[in-house]
Amino acid sequence: MTDVRTTDAGVGFLERLLERSERNPDRARPASAAPEYDRLSTAQQVGRFHDQMAAAERFGAVEVQRGKRDRGHLIERVRVRDPELLASHLGRPTAPAAAQRVREELLPIAATGEPWVGALLDEMAARWARSEAAYRLTAGQAHAAKEFFTLLASISRQEARGLDARTFSQKATNDTKAFDRHAARLAAVLGARIGQPGAAADVVWAHVGLERFSHPVNLGGPVAVEGVGGLLVDGRAKPFASIHPEMVPQLGVLARPTAILTIENYASFNRQVREIEDGSLVVYTGGFPAAGVIELLSKILAVVPAEVPLLHWGDVDAGGVRIFRYLEESLPRRPRPHLMTKELAQKSGQPADPDPSLAAIARSDSAICDLAEWLAFGSDVRHLEQEALDPASPARGMS
Repeated sequence: MTDVRTTDAGVGFLERLLERSERNPDRARPASAAPEYDRLSTAQQVGRFHDQMAAAERFGAVEVQRGKRDRGHLIERVRVRDPELLASHLGRPTAPAAAQRVREELLPIAATGEPWVGALLDEMAARWARSEAAYRLTAGQAHAAKEFFTLLASISRQEARGLDARTFSQKATNDTKAFDRHAARLAAVLGARIGQPGAAADVVWAHVGLERFSHPVNLGGPVAVEGVGGLLVDGRAKPFASIHPEMVPQLGVLARPTAILTIENYASFNRQVREIEDGSLVVYTGGFPAAGVIELLSKILAVVPAEVPLLHWGDVDAGGVRIFRYLEESLPRRPRPHLMTKELAQKSGQPADPDPSLAAIARSDSAICDLAEWLAFGSDVRHLEQEALDPASPARGMS
């Protein structure tokens, strides 16, 4: 076999020809390309390039077409004759062979996860077989792909829930930094998996229950945490109290609240607990609710009678709608929107472009599907930040 492993113009040219052939294996005509003589600045480089093309032709890998008459000393075009021979000439396996090898190496790892993890491996292997990268991983990056699928399989088994990223990474891969190396591609895969392609990473991590570290849940209302030594946290404290998720098992409801209201933004939460005294239990979600917020709300909803209204107040925009939908899908009881209407947005909001990515929510049975439909496809769309509104009592039915 001719040794052409030295990286230079000729090798790069043949590599690109092979990749072009592998990306479209069913093409009617063989992949071909014309040399770029402008990039060969010396006679020595031109001579070496010609020698490499001649060697590849003798090997049976390519067909060299030379110019006519006064251009007979130049190569006009090089066509792939046999992709497998060209790969062998270049000293590497074909893309399909490399993809199959990596797939077989990763399959035992993917099989430990949910079926969709194996389906993703098949999808990526199909792209590798065409000499393409998949989620910015190539077939030549087997070690990185192994880390990626180890993390994905573990997430699919719900093993990330309640852990910070470094702890989860250590438990899944025995490397605290593996998660950070794959965070962007994990977010891309999982965002599409939860029906929110392109979603912010924090949104995706909340869906899978992953937290950098558990944050206290801020709230105001008739709940308390009691320990062996007595009262630890009183939710009736002014202006509000903070309960760490680890305290949730000790959480109790002191009195029936008039309503339960979750609030997306911190300023609006602060105004609500300071300005409205109506016996409601008000919980700050911190934007997209973390696992601790969901756990606390689920504990409260299991105790409070079903007649007590559950409402959510957030921004009227794509993020606010997605947060509302996540609460609907995550809690044992579905909330109703509070101060989240098209009419309020038209009156107090700012002009915005439609966002078709909300189509799935618009077509769902969500209590906010009509608002999602308008934000996705409506005319004169407007976004409303909840801080633009004054707080109002959910107990008065303002929703």
